[in-house]
Amino acid sequence: MLVNDPNTQSCSRRIHAFGAGLAQQEILCSALEDLADTLPRQLDTYAAVRLAGRLVPTLTQCQSLEEREVFPILRQTSDTSAQMLDRLRAEHIEDEDHAAMLADAINGFAHDPAQNDAEALGYFLRGLFQPLRRHVAFDREVILPMYRHALNR
Repeated sequence: MLVNDPNTQSCSRRIHAFGAGLAQQEILCSALEDLADTLPRQLDTYAAVRLAGRLVPTLTQCQSLEEREVFPILRQTSDTSAQMLDRLRAEHIEDEDHAAMLADAINGFAHDPAQNDAEALGYFLRGLFQPLRRHVAFDREVILPMYRHALNR
């Protein structure tokens, strides 16, 4: 493929978009960890509410891109396991459900910390960002190279 070839540019944009989504999820995980580490004494309620507000939309946007753009390309390649992609899709559903409940918990804590359990919220936060980090690492180390290879065929 030539550098000025529209197909090459399209492939580069698609790969970049997927990588950017992974980076957004990594940033989200870091923000969730930072929040967990500040509980209960150093909570920035404004930052917590903003984080809660972007949690579900960010995950939904990033994971929808993966399911809409990446998975179909990988399903077309003979060396990609349908079971693996189905498992990743199931993880997306779990992550999005967890994120929605977590956003409510963050908002509840930020609005009335005295009526909520900081230790339970910290556990809840870690219950999302730790598996999400593993998922993103798998996407970066396995899915992204497979996607790049499939697009360059």
